[in-house]
Amino acid sequence: MNILYCGNDKIFDGILISLLSICKYSKAQLNVFVLTANLTDINTAYKAISQSHINFLENTIKETNSESKITLLDVSDMFREDMINSPNLVNNYTPYTLLRLYVDLIPEIPEKIIYLDTDTMAHDDIQKLYAVDVKKYEYAAALDYLGKIFLHYDYQNAGVLLFNVKKMKETGFLKNVRDYCKYKKMYFPDQTALNSVAKNKKFLSSRFNDQRKFHKDTVIQHFSKSIRWWPIYHTVNIKPWEIEKMHSVYKLHEYDDILQDYQNKKELFIREEVRNNDGN
Repeated sequence: MNILYCGNDKIFDGILISLLSICKYSKAQLNVFVLTANLTDINTAYKAISQSHINFLENTIKETNSESKITLLDVSDMFREDMINSPNLVNNYTPYTLLRLYVDLIPEIPEKIIYLDTDTMAHDDIQKLYAVDVKKYEYAAALDYLGKIFLHYDYQNAGVLLFNVKKMKETGFLKNVRDYCKYKKMYFPDQTALNSVAKNKKFLSSRFNDQRKFHKDTVIQHFSKSIRWWPIYHTVNIKPWEIEKMHSVYKLHEYDDILQDYQNKKELFIREEVRNNDGN
């Protein structure tokens, strides 16, 4: 099963939690790909994820299946050459959301792959998502909970995507999406571009990208920003690694075992980093 994440060195916690949740429900071999880039010329915080992070994550998933592996792919040069003048590099989202738009140009990426935002958690075997037939489509995605109300009835959320990379290469779909992002300023850059360029959409059940709240049939829960109307209008944007808020605000304890494992693993990683640094 092929899985894709994108981001900088700040996504370690999110990927760790996401992978721990996936491994809880699936013992299948995981072929994980992480796209990263060093974009410190845009923002000093935009450092590529480190190989030490990747090594630790790979060792973690090998505890479930020894054949699982993680491949780190640095696309700094490719991204900078193509997108450096885009009006979407500076907004409420990091430019790392745009990295997934280059999967058709990366030889290592397989023909079919699940893309996941790093604020997603599995609550069932995601093989159920991977098994969805997308032969006739470039990708499949669930509706965006808010976008379908405020933007367009068929507006899809890009936090969970099932990519048919083979089809994308044949149609040039992602090149068109990249061109859209290069010239048109958007609030939700690549998500809106995907929605705008796609002509033949494949819709996933919301249980594969549950954005609003946890349900009994949830396969993947996506902890994206949401709106609360009571007692006054406000937005909520709590991530899985904010464990106290997961409990106090969301009243959610469904993932406590995974989050405890995450805390233990994070402490282990910190100790290993300190030991390695002392050794140097």
